Amino acid sequence: MANSKIQDFFNRKFFEIPKYQRGYAWNKENVRDLFNDIREAEEVKSSHYIGTVVLSKSKKSDRVFFIVDGQQRTTTITMIINALIKKLSPDDASFYRRFYITENNVNRLKPLGKEKDFFEKLLDGKSLEPKNKSQRLLIQAYEEIEEQIEQIKDPLSFLNMIESLEILEFIEESEGDAIRIFQTVNDRGKPLSNMEKAKSLLVYFSNRYLDKKLDNKINDAFGEIFQMYDEIKFKGEELGITLIGSDKFSEDTVMRYHFVAYNDEDYDATAGYVLNFLKKRLNSYRKVGKKVGYQKVEDFITDYMESLQLFFQSLNTLIKRADKKKQYFKLFSILNLSATLYPLIVKLEMLGKLENKLPNANYKKFTFLDLIELIDVRIYKTRGTDPRADISRFACRLNQHSKDEDIQNWLLWYNKHWMNKPSFMNYLNGYIYGNRALPHIFVEYSENLRGTEFTMDELKKIANDRRFNPTIEHILSQKPKFTLKSHGFKSTEEYLEYEHSLGNLCVLEKNLNSGAQNKSTFEKVKVYDKSIFKMTKNIASQISTKSEFKKKDIEERTELLAEYFIKKWWC
Repeated sequence: MANSKIQDFFNRKFFEIPKYQRGYAWNKENVRDLFNDIREAEEVKSSHYIGTVVLSKSKKSDRVFFIVDGQQRTTTITMIINALIKKLSPDDASFYRRFYITENNVNRLKPLGKEKDFFEKLLDGKSLEPKNKSQRLLIQAYEEIEEQIEQIKDPLSFLNMIESLEILEFIEESEGDAIRIFQTVNDRGKPLSNMEKAKSLLVYFSNRYLDKKLDNKINDAFGEIFQMYDEIKFKGEELGITLIGSDKFSEDTVMRYHFVAYNDEDYDATAGYVLNFLKKRLNSYRKVGKKVGYQKVEDFITDYMESLQLFFQSLNTLIKRADKKKQYFKLFSILNLSATLYPLIVKLEMLGKLENKLPNANYKKFTFLDLIELIDVRIYKTRGTDPRADISRFACRLNQHSKDEDIQNWLLWYNKHWMNKPSFMNYLNGYIYGNRALPHIFVEYSENLRGTEFTMDELKKIANDRRFNPTIEHILSQKPKFTLKSHGFKSTEEYLEYEHSLGNLCVLEKNLNSGAQNKSTFEKVKVYDKSIFKMTKNIASQISTKSEFKKKDIEERTELLAEYFIKKWWC
């Protein structure tokens, strides 16, 4: 352990970021904070501590080190110095580039895995198209760095200030030893996720009780896991999947979903709970004794690690499939599959059963994927509740010995138990405006009316282009400017009973919605005619033909739509 200035830290060293590390995770705010730290140190004319870096020695050379902790800061410092060098005189630039960026055509800092070539091209100033979240953040960080540097009057002086920044440097003989240090010294920068803590915990038990037997396997598995999470997050945001695009969705989220499908101890476990579960289970095995207990430690680590890795792989496969297959895109991006169903759909994918046809002859045209959509529409969206215990425990029970017929029967029972046919009909005939399945339901209905499905490009435009996002439109306005009695309503109270009913609703693109707001039905015809949705165009035709839209039209339309929806999302 030693306090080192940045200049001493980089001197004669080459750094590699192991592929098991999570990708670059700093956002613009993190970069700005680092610049503010440097400016503050410059103003008070003193050194400034910016955190800890934990290294492990490499067998390649005594000048090569793996960065076990501190890769975010080291990467950002490297990008800042690289951008500053471009502002220096040729002689100064040559010296500092060799000292900090490249020596004899070998980069001082080298991410391993997929990010290596990308990072090199980024430093070279080449135009890049990000393929995952980490790459997107690297581009955004570098753009912020360049903007910050444009405000610096003396780049060389600022670079010298960076050289005087201090870090606490740990150098360990092996990666396992370094990870054990890493567990206790991560004191600055982006907080560790529970997933990262879990990786460190597993390596710690392997390192201490299994003679490092599983160290490499754990590191390789988590390297792939972090890479897959980056791909899931990036693709989910690109496809407009609300859940995955949320700031709250992280690798810890997937860790929780996996736990639901892995263990039935708690169907609502937090990521912190999962971490404590791992600690308790490993410690309980360790206490059994070396001969039996240590073997149990090994078996448990192997089983958990392989299961977690397969879960991430399967979720990644599903999200990639949503980019190519319309049914998956609709499920994830338009219906926005409920979070409670993620453990189940991923578990079925893990077992290779998700697209299996149902074994019952009456349902042979349907798959388990269809049943999940059915359950989400009827129970989690239309009923509007979030029953988790039964579905979570069922997902946990599923294994390679589970029979398709048993899975089918349980899901059919669950569908009927929580939303039988009369209940579904009551919901469809009542207040339905707040139903989160309506955009999906109306898109499906519009496809049925026009006789063809939307193309994938059309679906992506509907889900991801804000101008075309499907909104739920009231045909008779929420703030009526018409005479209620002339439209068949006895009173305001009666109109309010119909206002949010199925027959008074349609789907309308967001960019058209404002043009129809609070207008009469006749004024809305021109707006509805511009819609890409057949159900909305049909309403325009109906109003134009009949020259009216009244209470009885709402009743007839509610009956017509409800009949279709009952058949489409059956029980």
